Amino acid sequence: MCFNGITISRKRHVDFENMAKNRKEMKEPVLQVHGVTLTRGENLTLREFSWSVGKGEHWVILGPNGSGKSTLVQVLQGWLWPQEGEVSVLGRNFGSDDVAELRRHVAWVGNEVEPEFPAHQTVGEVVASGTVGTLGIQFDLPDAKQKVAVKQALKLLRLTHLATRSFRQLSQGQRRLVVIARALAMQPDLLLLDEPTSGLDPVARERFLERVERLLRPNSGGPLVVYITHHLEEILPGFSHVLLLREGRVVAAGPRKKVLTPKILEKTFAARFTISSQNGRLYGRLIGA
Repeated sequence: MCFNGITISRKRHVDFENMAKNRKEMKEPVLQVHGVTLTRGENLTLREFSWSVGKGEHWVILGPNGSGKSTLVQVLQGWLWPQEGEVSVLGRNFGSDDVAELRRHVAWVGNEVEPEFPAHQTVGEVVASGTVGTLGIQFDLPDAKQKVAVKQALKLLRLTHLATRSFRQLSQGQRRLVVIARALAMQPDLLLLDEPTSGLDPVARERFLERVERLLRPNSGGPLVVYITHHLEEILPGFSHVLLLREGRVVAAGPRKKVLTPKILEKTFAARFTISSQNGRLYGRLIGA
């Protein structure tokens, strides 16, 4: 079930440790898209698109505006259906398996979801609502195991000290982290972060990215992360792979060191770059700008 783009989950009694174990036991790719073509109105947004995500791989989807990033995210959630091609997420094939069941294992976070949550409720209540499938706590309350998941999510993102503060009292960056903590409390296998730093000032963005980096650590126990952005410098060291898109086509996909080159970035953004590295992150500068 979904409300204004927010995936709503039924109660699930699985802890982070067991989720990580289940992912390791997967034999098939976590995510596989083959030969997908999708047209929206008169616009061809994905063109013969193929992509595969293996176990333990955290990916960034990078590309300019209009490259098909948001369309791809909707396809992965089962909200848009391609005219051609095949899609499999977490071992479930679109068209033959229950997509509603799939959505209980995939969490999506975008910058527009924050106004949907009750501003007067506490951070703890907003995060806990992810375990019972509501927008803020309403009637259902989390059980003992779900409360543990809430505490783990708050601890992982260093939000425990804010648990009793109301949602309206938070900064924009803090609210963004709380929404991600809510998604983690749902205990998904796959987390889609759709341009999550949009609207954040530089300081808030860096603080936000520092918390995201914690999710990418091998021992975090969190879900696999697919991070959508058009900013090169947001590709944190913990992201192992990058997918580069332009006009609905794959420019390059693979390990970050192989695809994040000036030549490939030039093809992606139709501009020439020089690239510098600092603390494991890349920064691009236009040539002739």
